[in-house]
Amino acid sequence: MIDTTLPTADTDAAISIEETKIASTTRRVVYHEFGSTLDDRVETATFEIDRQAPPDKVVFESHVSFSGRRVLRSPAYLASVRRREAGKIGTLVEALHQHIDKDDFEIWTHQVLERLRKLIRTLSDAEEEVDVEHEGNSCEVFRQLRDTLLNTGWQRYRKGNVRLGVVKILQHLASAEEVTGDDASQAMDNLLDLNLDPVVGFAGQYGEEEIPD
Repeated sequence: MIDTTLPTADTDAAISIEETKIASTTRRVVYHEFGSTLDDRVETATFEIDRQAPPDKVVFESHVSFSGRRVLRSPAYLASVRRREAGKIGTLVEALHQHIDKDDFEIWTHQVLERLRKLIRTLSDAEEEVDVEHEGNSCEVFRQLRDTLLNTGWQRYRKGNVRLGVVKILQHLASAEEVTGDDASQAMDNLLDLNLDPVVGFAGQYGEEEIPD
């Protein structure tokens, strides 16, 4: 018996094993298909050896497929992530009107902030693995929106015109095929017109600065 430990990728990864026997040689081919998250995982495979006619040689051949990961880095996939998440964040901002008079209003805006941070990390990490940026401009807009919520900026979201202006920006991000540099500049101007601070990470105006993710 041969007990082999096979390192592989995350839970949506796949392993398949093929066996062929030629004369006294047993050949086993292991196919590893990497999934989306690339979390480490170890899988053990046990192979029975015929004691009556054991092979003189056992050959292991490993094939690693990254096709799944390539799809997750494609411009079309990243754009779909941006559009989907922008729409969800816009819904959260719209829903803030239900809490504007509550003492815990900051908690509700924090949900928006954390969603923005997570999306920025997702897009930025994916962009590091490609030669050409495709969502760099959208990341810039999401960073601007994130910064408007830092320090005491979240209090501005009690105002209806602020929420409406932010939702319009998010709606564009949720529908545009591509986000341009002009879009990022226009978003900056719109946020400044709303008396928001979209550049807290550089020069905050609301007291002690919080270092953004």
